[in-house]
Amino acid sequence: MQTSKIDSKISQNNKFEAKTGTEIYKNSELDFFRSLFAPFTKRVYLVGGCVRDALLGREIYDYDIEIYDIEPAKFDELMASIKASGVGKSYFIYKYKNYDLGLPRSESKTGNSHKDFAVSYINDASLASLRRDFTVNAMMMNIFDGEILDFYGGKKDLVSKTLRHIDSEKFKEDPLRVLRGVQFSARLDFSIADETLELMKTLDLAHLSKDRINTELIKFFRSEHLEKGAFYLFKLSLFEQIFGVQIYGSDEFLSELKSARKFVDDERLFLYMLFGKFELDAKEILEKMRLPKSYFSILKEPYFKEMSSDNELLEIALNMPLKSWLGAYNKERIGRAKELGVYEAKFDAKVDVSEILVAGFKNEMIAAEIKRRQLLAITKHLETLAKR
Repeated sequence: MQTSKIDSKISQNNKFEAKTGTEIYKNSELDFFRSLFAPFTKRVYLVGGCVRDALLGREIYDYDIEIYDIEPAKFDELMASIKASGVGKSYFIYKYKNYDLGLPRSESKTGNSHKDFAVSYINDASLASLRRDFTVNAMMMNIFDGEILDFYGGKKDLVSKTLRHIDSEKFKEDPLRVLRGVQFSARLDFSIADETLELMKTLDLAHLSKDRINTELIKFFRSEHLEKGAFYLFKLSLFEQIFGVQIYGSDEFLSELKSARKFVDDERLFLYMLFGKFELDAKEILEKMRLPKSYFSILKEPYFKEMSSDNELLEIALNMPLKSWLGAYNKERIGRAKELGVYEAKFDAKVDVSEILVAGFKNEMIAAEIKRRQLLAITKHLETLAKR
């Protein structure tokens, strides 16, 4: 996947813009589309998350482009000429490399499925932007001159780091936006506006598919500010709907999440700490959620509520260097792992399996003898360290 860095050479005249990527429209990758559309229209805009991330100075991985003042037939013709692939049934969006290109549209819900929407062409930018979820995702930037269209106060909400819905009726048409709000808060470290939070509380996730829910949850699991997303999961009483268990707000858990993320950059961390902290049936929950198989490796990761003993740390290190252990999420454990010599490398108990076989051990007794010798090696290692 292509990655574009934000051009930060901004005029110092405007204090807000001096800290943002308002010149992203000058990106040379967009020259292709400027040449393609210039004979037909100059109202071509970057829209959605790429504008938000540009203004926040974040890396952009994908671009959404919306084209105005062009006949749908001519647009389809241009897309065919560049061999862009069309996606969607009721309304075509075209994909070209890491770009999504489409015409402005309005959407109206017609049923419970996320596909049950009536879509119609609309050449009015302010009306087309109403279908966006949050104000910060509704800004537009012209690829020809960098003009920013901000009909609903998105720029102001960027400054205050606030997620605010645009239109209550439109927002309610897709309950997935509740989880989008949670994951955006965790990724961007934004707060959700009070009125938006109240609206979210009225929405039911029951008709959402597991796949759609998990797509948003995984973005949350990968986010930097896990404690912010977890705070809103508590506020919205979503633990029962998502994980099948009722858990009430815990400031201690949020504090531990915030601290742990500084040391462990792993998308499994939130679930590992959730399952361990509240003593949940991890296997049952993972199976019900139908998350990718990679998350099931959490079941093999020991969890300790208190500081682990040296014996426990070394036993874990028999299988992995402790820098790979999800439980190495505080200074004390990391420091002790380094002192024990098992942070960067596994503990080598130097057990000779062939010797065990020659001694006549068979079947399950082989594993038991290996374990016994490993524990003996741990004891000797600790005795040696104590003499230093």
